[in-house]
Amino acid sequence: MSDRIPLPEEPAVPMQDAAETPQPETPQTPPEEPVVPTQDAAETPQTEAVQAPPEEPDILIQDLDNLPQACAPQAEEVGSRCVRCDKSVPEGEHFCAECLETMDAYPVSVGTWIGAVLGVLVSLFALFVLCVNLLIANPVVKGDDALEAGDLRACYTSYGESYNVAKRLNDLLFPGSKLSFFTNGAHTLEKQIIALDKLNGPYQAGKVIESYYGEKPPKSLKSTYAQYKDISAFVTEMQARISEYRGSLGAGDAGDYDAMIALVDDAEEKLPKTPDYMAQYYRFSVSYSLADDPARTCGLLDKLIEMEPDALWLYASEGIRAYDLGEEYEKALDICNRLMQRDASDPATVAYTMAQLRLLRRYDDAIAVYESALKLTEPSSEMQRQLAIIWMLEGDYDKAQQRLVDSFSPATATLEHMATIALCAFANGDDAVYMEYKMQLDSYVPYEQVDLFAAGECTLEDIFLSGGGEVK
Repeated sequence: MSDRIPLPEEPAVPMQDAAETPQPETPQTPPEEPVVPTQDAAETPQTEAVQAPPEEPDILIQDLDNLPQACAPQAEEVGSRCVRCDKSVPEGEHFCAECLETMDAYPVSVGTWIGAVLGVLVSLFALFVLCVNLLIANPVVKGDDALEAGDLRACYTSYGESYNVAKRLNDLLFPGSKLSFFTNGAHTLEKQIIALDKLNGPYQAGKVIESYYGEKPPKSLKSTYAQYKDISAFVTEMQARISEYRGSLGAGDAGDYDAMIALVDDAEEKLPKTPDYMAQYYRFSVSYSLADDPARTCGLLDKLIEMEPDALWLYASEGIRAYDLGEEYEKALDICNRLMQRDASDPATVAYTMAQLRLLRRYDDAIAVYESALKLTEPSSEMQRQLAIIWMLEGDYDKAQQRLVDSFSPATATLEHMATIALCAFANGDDAVYMEYKMQLDSYVPYEQVDLFAAGECTLEDIFLSGGGEVK
């Protein structure tokens, strides 16, 4: 099969028959014959036959064998492509000759390579800083969510975690440096102090403000700092006055209520910017310290709560014990409930609440509070002691003693915990454990109720369901 391009059909050229070939016309009247010189016969030219003029060849009629080859697309050269301009290059080459010439004319300098390497290193460092800052920012986000939800302790804890992460990174990467490359941000510190103010009051928050900002706190903390300055001035004045007064007393003399109240009144008059509730707190605290009139103490506490109910940071722990001594357990439980609303994960708050429910003989509710708290925090030794007391009151001494002993740690446990083990072991008939803990207890201070119980002069109900509900 020929690969030539077919030619178009040749046009028909009209051909004439020989008979139809035009002949030269003969004139009818011959002209006169001219006189010609005589020539030899040999020299006489022969007359040639008249022929048709040769036909001109048609330009389209050509020898097919002599036609030029048809123009077909040329196949690309086998090989690679130039990575710069995409032209075809021989196998194994990366650049064409033109590109090589251009590149030779404009070579990459050493400085360019150094700049490229530095750019890569800077990018890697920026990526590292970004990842580290995400570690610092994550607990900040958790803290913001907790603050919005009103979970102040979780909020404060998360902000503190962010600060600790930043501090550990600075210590690891820049040991010995006084400058902090990584921080959890000035704004985060402000929010942390705001949470601390709500959680533990302006007095503690003000101390933190002063340690970080001195006398020039940011705008968001100025109000808290102003309260701190007024409270701090009154606290300093009262501490000096009470210390001087007690130093003048004889051994074993607790002091006079009216004389100590006069000290509070004089200090309040001297410092007129003192918040009214702070002066009232000191009146309540004086009465509570004397422990001679529970009803009077509870009355002063009632007035304090009426003046500043949200000052739980100031009066909560003393207030619960004061109401317990006055056997006003419902009021003590009200303080506990407000503490639980603020922070249900605080082990101390959980233990206080369990004790109030136990004093109200609501054992099932106390156990429910304990079990709910386990979802939020690890049980403290005091939480477990409160649970064991309930089991003791229900008569399950084996279970109570095991829990008390397992949760006891000399480094963290209280004397009340030690006394409770001695009481439970005696009730359980375990003389060895009773003597072990009784001897440890006596090496510190004797607990009268332990001896009275061993002598049969009081019951566990007398100890844990009346008179404040605590072993003394």
